[in-house]
Amino acid sequence: MMDSPVSRVQTGSAMKTAVITSIMRNVLGLVLCAAASAIAQQTTQFDNLVRSPFVHCAFYRQYEIDPRTGDRLLIEGLSNSLMHYQRKDDEHMRAIDTRRAGARDARIVRGKKYLHFIEYSAGLYVVTTIYACLERDAQGVCINYGAVNARHFDSRVLSDPDAVYEKLQADAEPGFCDHSFINVQEAARRPPK
Repeated sequence: MMDSPVSRVQTGSAMKTAVITSIMRNVLGLVLCAAASAIAQQTTQFDNLVRSPFVHCAFYRQYEIDPRTGDRLLIEGLSNSLMHYQRKDDEHMRAIDTRRAGARDARIVRGKKYLHFIEYSAGLYVVTTIYACLERDAQGVCINYGAVNARHFDSRVLSDPDAVYEKLQADAEPGFCDHSFINVQEAARRPPK
């Protein structure tokens, strides 16, 4: 019976279907693993900023141009504004900047691709968006992040901050942020006796 042409056709067809199904499962599994890995990498990329007690940012109205190479540069110490964020909890920070007096509350919002610090005051949103790691230390920990600062009235920033960033990034001020005191034990108020 195994040698009959009819049996081979049925067995071949069944095997072909089984092989195709197996290949499709494996491909789908690989795609899902790659997507999960990309999402995990994106969410962990900004963890140090979220956990840090302090985040410091410098923003520029325009880039300087390197006379030798023509590359755009952001030169430390020549920024147009500074932002300082002090962590309150996992979802909130206090924000202080050089353009306004006093401290304000800011929300920490993780988008699908970016991290956002969002302040709201009298209809105006002041948003710092961190979009990438620029520099890592010897252990591979990100120590310097690319960021932009935008001021706008688009309330969609509360529901879809990534889309608002992508729409308004050309008008935002470029800059960079860093974090302070990750995993550092606080010094004692009094020296030991």
